[in-house]
Amino acid sequence: MSVLAEDRPLKITKIKDQIGAEVTGVDLTRPLDDETRDRLYEALVDHVVLVIRDQHFTASQFRAAAEQFGELMEDQNRLYLADGEPLISVLSNRHKDSAGKPAKVAKNATWHTDHTNQERPPKFTLLYPVALPDSGGGTAVCNTHAAFEALPEDLRARLDKMQTANSLVSSARMKIANPDIVKEQQESDAGLMIQPLIRTHPERGTKAIWFHTGKTERILGMEPEETQEFLAELVETAIKPEFSYTHEYKLGDMLIVDNRSSMHQARFDYDHSQHRMLYRALVRGDRPY
Repeated sequence: MSVLAEDRPLKITKIKDQIGAEVTGVDLTRPLDDETRDRLYEALVDHVVLVIRDQHFTASQFRAAAEQFGELMEDQNRLYLADGEPLISVLSNRHKDSAGKPAKVAKNATWHTDHTNQERPPKFTLLYPVALPDSGGGTAVCNTHAAFEALPEDLRARLDKMQTANSLVSSARMKIANPDIVKEQQESDAGLMIQPLIRTHPERGTKAIWFHTGKTERILGMEPEETQEFLAELVETAIKPEFSYTHEYKLGDMLIVDNRSSMHQARFDYDHSQHRMLYRALVRGDRPY
């Protein structure tokens, strides 16, 4: 059975020189044949982020589509899940915390990669919009391999030796994070997860800047406050427009990000009286090095 949408040929079109490709002519409600799956996988790794157009999913169909890119893993935030789908989390500006107050999510979003406090963070993050504001509310992605390569050689050498110590919520974020997640962190007996600041892509051998500000308690050898200042300066220095792409969603889009060579950020530039809601799935990754 063909997986091509309405028998249109699969087409992969580059969006920018350094990042992004658009995919048309595929229907992910059907199983992918090996050739199509391989083409999409290689395009994702090559272009860092894929926009797959014209998909129409229930939560269950989105989970099945995401599973075609690898084994799914649980989101560590278990507060907001799609009904009947424990592997699909819901991102929404209308969530409330356990006290009934609006949950703090998008306004505090920073450049990050997902789940750096876990031993095997997700290699891919998949997003699918269910409700959208009239404008804005996109997801920005940066090719942090290209950003790393553009840095001066002496700075690259310095960064390449650094390691980060990660927790569910860093002390720097305690006052602005969702209080339910803060409580979970405070009650946790999990130790800090040590990760490289510069990650090597296991399939390409390339290196990329890789961290989560909200989960980085410290860079080894630095104090927490010094760490946050250093990471903010690194973002300012490294993340440039030529390496970045902001996807402005349309209903029917599925966005897939290769976390091993990128960082991303939710945009806050929309009318928050309007609903923004996305499904998210995570594909299990390897131990970073």
